[in-house]
Amino acid sequence: MFQAKLIKFCSPTLAGFKTGNLFKFKNKYNICVDNILKEYNKNYSKKGVFFFKVFEKNDYALIYVYRPNYLLRDLSSPKSSEFLKLYGYKLDNLDNILAQLRYRFEILESTPHEIGLFLSYPFCDVKGFIDNQGKNYKYCGCWKVYDNEKSTLLYFDKCKQCTNLYCRLFKFGIPLDKLIVFTNTNVELA
Repeated sequence: MFQAKLIKFCSPTLAGFKTGNLFKFKNKYNICVDNILKEYNKNYSKKGVFFFKVFEKNDYALIYVYRPNYLLRDLSSPKSSEFLKLYGYKLDNLDNILAQLRYRFEILESTPHEIGLFLSYPFCDVKGFIDNQGKNYKYCGCWKVYDNEKSTLLYFDKCKQCTNLYCRLFKFGIPLDKLIVFTNTNVELA
């Protein structure tokens, strides 16, 4: 069940071309999600993929699957780092960044708008969504698009094709370990 959700919602990250994805895991069988994540981090961190529980409530957990080297690259851009500081992020290390993300989920009890920066959304679309209160977008797909519509639509298609391929491969018995593309795991703050 966990792996099927992971494949369905996180294939672009597993394939190595997207920084991160989120998925909701409904815990129908009272499984300890922290134990699952600990095991997955042990098994897959060597391939550059990490798992982090950003929120848990009642019978579900929201899991962030990410590539730390991509995340630090994305968040260290001047626009992104200045923007995140407005929401209390200290960009001194990855643990603090993720702790602040978790805190933002907890205090808002909903998804904070800056999450887009953690999910490979272009800064212009994250800022456009906030400035326009979710309205006046050019296109709505994986996220609401406010700029660079043509290139973003190509990216959406790439994500969809990747997900479809991974779902088929997983259905035919290809194990998760074979579907995760290795990327460099060395991470540094810029």
